[in-house]
Amino acid sequence: MEISGEDLQIVERYVFLDKVRYRVQVKGTNIVFNIQAENDEEAIRKSLELASKVGLTKDLVNEIRKNVQQ
Repeated sequence: MEISGEDLQIVERYVFLDKVRYRVQVKGTNIVFNIQAENDEEAIRKSLELASKVGLTKDLVNEIRKNVQQ
């Protein structure tokens, strides 16, 4: 099962080389996506697309959360 927008949180919004960028974290993990986007919704959507491309699933995120909390 793929992760959803509820699993993500925007932790930073900044401008770099006149482009708006976002740091989007997978909640409860140390995974952070650095995304260029025009708004919050696009940043979440692009982060979900990237997570899917790298094979990040709900089960894998839950395993990572267990290891991070130890």
